[in-house]
Amino acid sequence: MIAGRLVSWAAAQHGDRPSLVFRDQTYTHLEVEARSNRFAQALLALDLSPGERFAVLLDNSVESLDSLFGAEKSALTYVALNARHTLAEHLDILEDAEASAVLVGPQFAAQATAFVAAAGMRLPRLRHVLGLGVSAPGVQDFQSVAATSSEQAPAIEIGPDHLMRIAYTSGTTGRPKGVAYSLERWQARLTNHFLAMEYGLSVDDAMLHVGPLTHAAGVYLFPCFLRGARNVIQDRFDPASLLATIERERITHLMLVPTMMLRLVEAIEGGARSDWSSLKRIHYGTAPTPVGLIRRAQAIFGPILRQQYGMTEAVQPLTVLYPHEHVGDSDTGADEAIGSCGKPTANVRIVLRGAAGQQVPNGEVGEITIAHEGIGKVDFWRRPDLLAESVRDGWYHTGDLGRFDRHGFLHIVGRCKDMIISGGFNVYAREVEDALDAHPAVAESAVLGLPDSEWGEAVAAVVVLRMGMNASAEALMAHCTERIAGYKKPRHIVFADALPRNLAGKVQKTGLRERFLAGTQAG
Repeated sequence: MIAGRLVSWAAAQHGDRPSLVFRDQTYTHLEVEARSNRFAQALLALDLSPGERFAVLLDNSVESLDSLFGAEKSALTYVALNARHTLAEHLDILEDAEASAVLVGPQFAAQATAFVAAAGMRLPRLRHVLGLGVSAPGVQDFQSVAATSSEQAPAIEIGPDHLMRIAYTSGTTGRPKGVAYSLERWQARLTNHFLAMEYGLSVDDAMLHVGPLTHAAGVYLFPCFLRGARNVIQDRFDPASLLATIERERITHLMLVPTMMLRLVEAIEGGARSDWSSLKRIHYGTAPTPVGLIRRAQAIFGPILRQQYGMTEAVQPLTVLYPHEHVGDSDTGADEAIGSCGKPTANVRIVLRGAAGQQVPNGEVGEITIAHEGIGKVDFWRRPDLLAESVRDGWYHTGDLGRFDRHGFLHIVGRCKDMIISGGFNVYAREVEDALDAHPAVAESAVLGLPDSEWGEAVAAVVVLRMGMNASAEALMAHCTERIAGYKKPRHIVFADALPRNLAGKVQKTGLRERFLAGTQAG
């Protein structure tokens, strides 16, 4: 069952019951269905063909869900643009996806103007730049068109190989990496999520969404439609506002990345008060979470924490650490369930492999490889090189390193690939290095992740300047801000005369990490 069909089914099942809450407005299941149908009909009126790419640049909002459901009902391929990315990154993705249309919200008028300028040139397939509350030359007023379109659901049938969506992640080379989801793969992803739901949802429950719905948290929308629970959406994270919403809407389920969890815990420890007694589950994941933070959250909210481990390329979740498994007494949780990301879900197999591809025994570290229904159909948009590199003999090689303890809990210990997870977002070192190296004073750079109590990991960089040239750490950070999203820019920069390399010429980052941890970071 795809999202658009699920919305229609929920409308038939739950009718006038509340479905969606955004700010001060509540929408019933029937109203959500009608909005998505109007949106789909408006897209079809643009003479877009099934499978053409439809990109969306919106913050969390009712319209962000209209666009998702409307795209699926009109058989377009949905491409979400991360609102935190820069214009350069948006243009890269639109170019790579060969987007035919892009929808832009009112806070992104400057991007809309740039998209219009690029249409027919850098973006030769872009025929429609659509605006919601955007008034600019070349931008089509989509809001009024959608508001007056038919509420009849489009009569379009799609097959299992239909390209539902392309989900972009940052590539290690800086080139966009789009994970392509066919209908069959998307259904497998949702099915696995439903299978892992040990928590009961009913029409009396409410799920609060504070993370970007284009990110991992978006998958939590669908169980609510299935069970008739309310989806409550916020467009920004703020501890005080979140606590007020929990009390006002009697929120039962909440999804947080570790940075949000930290700020919420700190606010409550600092004296913030609210009635959160309605909470049944706090779901968390997307980045490493310190055991100390987990325990602080448990002390406040009780045994209701639930952790998931997953990735864009595979089904969600791969593993779950259930509330009753959040146990352990050590500071690090190294050999206890609380320090793990749980056990594989029912539809997932995980094998840890050594450098030669052999399975390693419990207790030893290996690369996490996974197999599940549909894993052999993993696809990357226009990137056959990535497919050949990552899927071998029916197993997907994640690039993550982990070990199983004696009880079967999986502990993530690092990554094969040079990736940093900061505030729940993936940051690839090469992408940051490319941004730094573009500065005229920089000869070369090396980027790595450091443990950080707030962000999980902080981006750090060692920079070698060109002979006779100067640049401050602040200037380099500002330079990066113009080229990559804010969460990707280095938070710490030190300067060196040269980068340490091995005999093969590869930079040895272990020594650089030790230097930072010894207290030499600056910037």
